[in-house]
Amino acid sequence: MADALINLIGAILSNAAVLSLLVGAAIVYMGSCIVKPYRACKACHRTKESHSTLFKGAFGPCPACKGIGHHLRYGARLLGRKL
Repeated sequence: MADALINLIGAILSNAAVLSLLVGAAIVYMGSCIVKPYRACKACHRTKESHSTLFKGAFGPCPACKGIGHHLRYGARLLGRKL
């Protein structure tokens, strides 16, 4: 009986520890989204332009970021930030 009670207390404490780590990580991520709300565009890597694969010298604005060079992070979007 005592072993079952000890195992139950251990399971509750480990779940609380995991939950507190997840909550802490979410708070740190949201704080970083407040400080730095943008991430670099994966398509153009902040160059703001896209080069043609068919024509050697042709380029235009990046279609992924529309020539801005960055995207709003998901956490910043949840916080209501705008581009």
